[in-house]
Amino acid sequence: MMRIAFLIKRFGAPSSRYRVLQYIPHLEEMGHVCTVLRIPHRLYTRFIAFRKMSRFDLVVLQKKLLGPLEFRLLRCHSKSLIYDFDDAVMYRDSKHMNSYSWQRRQRFIRTVNNADWVIAGNRYLREEVPHSRVSIIPTPIDMKRYRAKIYHDEKKTVTLGWIGSKSTLAYLADLKGVLEEIGREFDDVQLKIVCDTFFDCRHLKVIKKLWKYEEEIEDLHSFDIGLMPLSDDPWSRGKCAFKLLQCMAVGVPVVASPVGMNCEIVHNHENGFLAHNEDEWLKWLKLFIQQADLRKRIGKNGRKFIKRDYSLSLHSQKMGNLFSKITGYPHKQKAAV
Repeated sequence: MMRIAFLIKRFGAPSSRYRVLQYIPHLEEMGHVCTVLRIPHRLYTRFIAFRKMSRFDLVVLQKKLLGPLEFRLLRCHSKSLIYDFDDAVMYRDSKHMNSYSWQRRQRFIRTVNNADWVIAGNRYLREEVPHSRVSIIPTPIDMKRYRAKIYHDEKKTVTLGWIGSKSTLAYLADLKGVLEEIGREFDDVQLKIVCDTFFDCRHLKVIKKLWKYEEEIEDLHSFDIGLMPLSDDPWSRGKCAFKLLQCMAVGVPVVASPVGMNCEIVHNHENGFLAHNEDEWLKWLKLFIQQADLRKRIGKNGRKFIKRDYSLSLHSQKMGNLFSKITGYPHKQKAAV
């Protein structure tokens, strides 16, 4: 029995939900005891919490980059320490003109160099780690929850869909010229934004839907075409393409920018389209809008792809194997699903 502590920034964060919390039942099924702890805001309280990490066989620090003293304390009291990250935390985000940050870079290098192992969410992030003690484990999809979309042949309105947080809505807003052009050309097309903030289009109807975990799958099913535009910068290249994975998992065809992990996932004419510029965004969106059979075929291909390569069942087993390798504690192998 392995005692594992996961240190997260907050319980509601997508990274915490999909890279920690959804693994817990699978790890417990393997015979491990898991504890998820939110990293305290106050430095003194952090020091108290980190001293208690010696009670665990393995500590997983999820994404947070700590200051020198607090990280040293965590490292000293952790028998085995893993650092997991799914964003380009060594850079500033896309809204900054200069993505480089000396402080972020130093904290990142200190963390990965002193961890026993590192888990990166994709190939781009793995290449930022300056040693070989690293594994790529993408953010997985629970295929039991992400059930397949039912296609309605008689449906008249085509819904372009985007789901995400307000911090990434700017990527969709940058596509506004394309969306307005689609609205001018097609009367039967609408845009659905699932978020906690929104924008309007002059020529395209916009459905504004507040994100709720309980309604997330229903919202994804309401999409006919999933969108994932990105800017090409160091921060965006580290994105783990989770919006794409979500859409594809339920059978929604996608159009995406050819940035970072998007290029690993999307294969033109097979499970979606990559759009290099506004002309290609218009080309692929119009193709999907006009051909319902194409949407259905590519959507089904996408679901098969996710089930094969990105399922939670597959990657929870990889995670359990990695934890056992690092600590030497065995675990029960899960039956194949």
